[in-house]
Amino acid sequence: MNPRNDPFFDVPKTVAATTEGEVQLPISYFDASHYMALFRVDAAKAAAKLRDVPLEPVLVSGKAVAILSFFKYRETSLGPYDEVGLALLATLRGHGQVLRSLTDLLQQTRDESWGSFVLDLPVSTPRARAAGCEIWGYPKFVGRLPIELSGAQFCGRVFDPDGRLILELSGERGSVVPESLPDMALVTYSMHHGQLLRTRVETRATCATSGGGSLQLHLGDSPHRMARNLADLGLDGQTPKLLQTSDDFQSLLFAGTNPLG
Repeated sequence: MNPRNDPFFDVPKTVAATTEGEVQLPISYFDASHYMALFRVDAAKAAAKLRDVPLEPVLVSGKAVAILSFFKYRETSLGPYDEVGLALLATLRGHGQVLRSLTDLLQQTRDESWGSFVLDLPVSTPRARAAGCEIWGYPKFVGRLPIELSGAQFCGRVFDPDGRLILELSGERGSVVPESLPDMALVTYSMHHGQLLRTRVETRATCATSGGGSLQLHLGDSPHRMARNLADLGLDGQTPKLLQTSDDFQSLLFAGTNPLG
């Protein structure tokens, strides 16, 4: 079946204007690969990154969670592009949510108040940057994003707009978790024109979950904001605690709403 004719994508559509042309909402991602790495980080360091927004970190056994996601979007309603996201697992300030383990994040729910607050979101095309910045307020920039995945081996890099290396995550993943875990429900938080937006991302994928294995995150020599965020969170030299990957990732990115009313 042509994915564009799949009932999953048969939802009401609207159109939003951007400086790079009109964008159909929700954005449809018909064929993609997704590589998501979860890191445990110091709660105070994560809270400092949320100081200016009405959010607080979700804690897992006393630690906050940083999420580094790599996407290869082979076919979308925006055209093909690559994307890398740095985010913190967060909830509305005052909700104080605590999870028992990282695998709790992988439970498929559609009404949770927690989601990923996006700190940085480099993309490979100007059209993807314009849509993300102008519709959702995502902190996007255009850079080179080479992503290589071969079996258990992975190497993903992010270069800043000047061509300097921000990060490299590379190595071999750990053993795949034997039980079948459900897909992660994706919810993002972002600030747009001074307003908090909560955005629902409907996903469909066959996922493999594993430990971090020999993977390590290393920072380059770029002075970019994303490099500073990674350093401030203490992620240089760290190994992810949990990975979730998919080679048949599909999703719908809807318009955001204000969760504060």
